[in-house]
Amino acid sequence: MKKQNRTTLLISLICCLAASTACQNQQTQPYDSVDTNTDNDSSSESTVEIDIYDGLRELDFNGYNFNIISYDSDSWNTYTAPEESNGDILNDAAYDRNREVEEMLNISITLQKDVNSESTFKNLVLSGDPDSVDMIIFWSTGERSQYISDGLVYDWNNLPYVKLTSDWYNQTANEAYSIAGTQYFAVSDFTFPIQQHFRILFNKELADDFKISSPYDAVFDGSWTYDHMLGDIKNIYSDLNGNTTADLEDRYGMVLNSAFASAFPLNAGELQVTSGNNGFELNLFSERIVSMVEKIVALNSNSDVYIDKSSENKQYDIFYNKRALYMTYGSDPALLRDVEFDFGYLPYPKYDEDQENYVVWSAGGMMALPASLDDPERTGAIVEALSAASNKYVKDAFINKYIEGKVLRDDESQEIYRMMRSLATYDLSYNIDPSKMLSNYAYYSYYMNNKSADVASRWAQIREQVQLKYDELYNAANN
Repeated sequence: MKKQNRTTLLISLICCLAASTACQNQQTQPYDSVDTNTDNDSSSESTVEIDIYDGLRELDFNGYNFNIISYDSDSWNTYTAPEESNGDILNDAAYDRNREVEEMLNISITLQKDVNSESTFKNLVLSGDPDSVDMIIFWSTGERSQYISDGLVYDWNNLPYVKLTSDWYNQTANEAYSIAGTQYFAVSDFTFPIQQHFRILFNKELADDFKISSPYDAVFDGSWTYDHMLGDIKNIYSDLNGNTTADLEDRYGMVLNSAFASAFPLNAGELQVTSGNNGFELNLFSERIVSMVEKIVALNSNSDVYIDKSSENKQYDIFYNKRALYMTYGSDPALLRDVEFDFGYLPYPKYDEDQENYVVWSAGGMMALPASLDDPERTGAIVEALSAASNKYVKDAFINKYIEGKVLRDDESQEIYRMMRSLATYDLSYNIDPSKMLSNYAYYSYYMNNKSADVASRWAQIREQVQLKYDELYNAANN
């Protein structure tokens, strides 16, 4: 398949998703003033000027210190407030962004990293001091419905200057986090480096050795399905150390853990909870979901698959030592820079070919503002400026210079990565789950860990409690 044809198909795939939500999130690259060619014919140009700081340039906040609190970790760097330029691509992009916003609005931006960031944030909000914290950036995983029910966070819809429909906000996150006309969490380009999706990596050398048809071509022509993936991994297992036991020293068709196996239904489009006009709509039991659960539970008995249930991610060792064709991956992309062999980058597969588009279930980058804030105009202006400036400085640096320049190994992976970022789809229940039964893969992990595909019994057991808790959350958001 020629690259031109692949690119055309990718454009078609992205645009077809306009019928749902992801096409809302296709983003241009606006700068202070940008000329955008809207015609495919280069001889006929149309110019659109976008001022990303519209309405912000004349504001002055008298040296206010905008204090952001976030988690403390050696990975998933938020690049929130670099102290200096140091030659690192993302550090310097974030540094330039902050200097521009600080000078324009006459503010300073500081970051408080805290291993107990969420507890600290809650205590600061409850202290009633409006200047103690201005924003929290969350670790990707975590259940946060209490922030709404306890009145700890501010409604983004009430912020002056913030334009949530702008390119620098993820529109599927806006939709997921909108509850009863309120929105207490948002995802913008300010957190672009920590917005991640689940993907599958493949070892190109093993693919050649086993004469696996190009997974790239399957993605581009729409035939990359769950069953296609199972066909690729068939008969790849080998007892390399000869001890007659499947272990870390053997070769596998696929390696993963239970959590990442649980992401297959979500990437097949089965988002668990959506917010309707009169409450939450639950999507946890259907013929399609039962079929998908049966497929993932069957991985437990597939000899070509290694599943790590220890939470130690031993599957990474197998893949990094070139003993697996495919590996599901949900960790920091920075770790992939050290992979010593040539690998490719794929989306999770479709459920089947009747599924029109790939769904790229995503998480990370979730932000909230304290309910104690006393100057919504100031907060709104600063958040909008940082989000817009991140679109100008950080987004391009992350995709073009970092991911494509330092992580991915070929043009096809780069095309697929861009497609996947365009189709990033957020789900409410991953981070906001008052039932404690759905968040962080819990619903589908239950079936994997128990090796049970009895969805009907499980759903009958938990349905009433799940519905009750979500009804209570909806009412709390509406009051």
